[in-house]
Order: sequence, then structure tokens, then C-alpha cells
Amino acid sequence: MKISYPRLILSGVLACTAAGCFYPPARKTPDDTHDRVVLALPFDLAWDAVHTVIAENAYRIIAEDPNNGIIETQAAGGFTLKDADCGKLSAIALQYAAEPTSMSSAVYNFAIKPHGNEATVITLQAVFTSPLQVPIHPMAAEQCVSRGVEETRILKAIEKQARQEHRPEFKPPAG
Repeated sequence: MKISYPRLILSGVLACTAAGCFYPPARKTPDDTHDRVVLALPFDLAWDAVHTVIAENAYRIIAEDPNNGIIETQAAGGFTLKDADCGKLSAIALQYAAEPTSMSSAVYNFAIKPHGNEATVITLQAVFTSPLQVPIHPMAAEQCVSRGVEETRILKAIEKQARQEHRPEFKPPAG
């Protein structure tokens, strides 16, 4: 059986085309206006407001350090393309957005820092990771680029909760 060179070349081109490629998402420069909020609350009440929002969203606390104002949480259930850009996949001349899987992970890092005696700055960073399967390549975890949607939603919820936080009032016993 003799294989002609044009068939061999065509087979090689088709194999390379079917192999697929991955184009990672374009990294954005950090934008401080969307990932932080300044609350007119002392640190301890702001800390409580953040914990309330974490509980309302059913996030699992991975680590926290009140002395340094750090809380690391993980969301249950991963994320969607609305939340983060995971890049583009291509195979056989088709290019499409890489979909996060059910094994995707969304981790939220809160930094709560005093800003004077009666104000607190809260910074939120989201880290989205998803396993991606590029055709004819081993599965690999890819860090996706946040679109800022979840950070904005969470910070607005913290602002709303902060308006409800207050110190308990002392009432002398009736007597």
C-alpha cells in the first residue's frame, strides 16, 4: 500500500486542526473603583457586616485572620461565564468560549482595613478557576478573569448590611 504525499500532508493538517488550541483570557488591569468600598463604620461592625453577607451567600470560610482583617471564602457551586472569562477554545476552525464546569471554583478574598476611627475599607478579590479540556490535550485548571459582576453584587450587599449594623444600646434595668 503506497501513501501519496498529498494525502499524508492533508492528514497532518487535519490532525493539527482537530487537535484544538486554547487562548487564555486577556488579563485586565486592576480597577479599584469596582473591588472596594468605604463604609462609615468602625472595624468591628464592618467585620460583622461582612460575616453576615458571607453567611447569607452560604460561602464556606476557608481562612480568616481578624488581626490582619482577612477572610478567604469559597462559593458552593462554582460560577458561570457571566461571572468570569475563561478564554477561548478552538477546534476544526471553530472558536468558542471556554465554559466553566461543575468542578469550577470561586474563591473570594476579603480585606477589611480600618480607615481612621469611624470608617473601614473593604476590598474584595475574586479568583475563578475551572478545569478545561482542550481536545487532544490533558485536562488543566485555568484561572479565569473576573468580569466584576459578583464582586459588585457582594460589595453592594455589604453596604446594605452595614446600614443595619449598630452597637447594642444599654438600657438600665427597670426598678
